[in-house]
Amino acid sequence: MHYCLNCGIELAPTEDVCPLCYTHMHTKADDTHRAYPSNCEAVPLKNPHTALVGLIILLIPSLCCLAIDFFNDGLISWVLYVWGGEACVFTYIFIPKLFRKLKISLCLIISSAVTVGYLFLIGYLSSSVKWVLPLGMPITFMTGLMIFAVLRVLKIKKVSKLLKSAVIIGLAGLFVIAVEAVIDIYELGTLTLGWALPVLLPLACISAALLYIEYNSGLKDRLQRAVYLALYI
Repeated sequence: MHYCLNCGIELAPTEDVCPLCYTHMHTKADDTHRAYPSNCEAVPLKNPHTALVGLIILLIPSLCCLAIDFFNDGLISWVLYVWGGEACVFTYIFIPKLFRKLKISLCLIISSAVTVGYLFLIGYLSSSVKWVLPLGMPITFMTGLMIFAVLRVLKIKKVSKLLKSAVIIGLAGLFVIAVEAVIDIYELGTLTLGWALPVLLPLACISAALLYIEYNSGLKDRLQRAVYLALYI
């Protein structure tokens, strides 16, 4: 069983030309001569100095905001919001570049911790931190868990993109339910599930439809053919 190198539809074992896009397939004798090297080296990550450059770039607006805040009323007040936001940006973007061997799980834990710290800062500056632990922290760590799960799904090999999309959309539906559960318990003290259900139902239907298409090879090939014809012909 083999597939077209151009449009991806399944071909019969005897077909050397794709019946959809008319692309000529390699013969068995030519299979050893690929258009790309068999052992592709991993593309190296950017130099860790990128993180230092990013830090310098972030320092420029932070120092400008500090000067404006100080000369405005002689106090350091709203510039703390800027510093906290820039700390989050630096953690999200540049920490993985600075420590290239840092595992994704550890990066997400650090990012979640910095985000919770920023929420505490916002609560402190607004004189109300009681919402951070019961509301801000669970949503932050659920978001980190969601990102981790999506990244793990995307890294799974030998799984089609259609199946990955179905799983990710299903996870998104569960994430919406979990977020509303936290908000309901914090605000109402009970679970109501109001606005999350209209979001969950379409996501669940889309995920189920993708799974059905994935495991129905005939329907999958027909849809691929229709999409190809719509886009390229």
